[in-house]
Amino acid sequence: MATGAVQGKIVGATKEEIDAAVATVLRAKTHPVLQRAAKAAKAGYLRREVPVLLVQDQTVAEGIVDVAFREETPDFAGWTVVDFKTDRELAEGRDRYVRHVQLYSRAVSASTGLPARGVLLAI
Repeated sequence: MATGAVQGKIVGATKEEIDAAVATVLRAKTHPVLQRAAKAAKAGYLRREVPVLLVQDQTVAEGIVDVAFREETPDFAGWTVVDFKTDRELAEGRDRYVRHVQLYSRAVSASTGLPARGVLLAI
């Protein structure tokens, strides 16, 4: 809550905007994917805001991964790459954002040598 208030003041947000942002973060933290990310963070396997670069077929693609975490479950062992989007962003360009998270996943896989899967998470 304190971080939300400080960040809100920096950008000149109203109390209502700050309260809505804090509520959104608190709801997002309960999502199963973010619960798994929190578990990975405790083990030292979480990365945030990671720049990635992928060269493929003479094409260079770059971006910033919001969150990536390594996990081992009975059905998957590798990296999960999460790209956060707001409802508005997702409604305006879902296919483009799906391609982004797929690209980020390929870049993470190429750089780590491990499988990676992408998750597009609407907040």
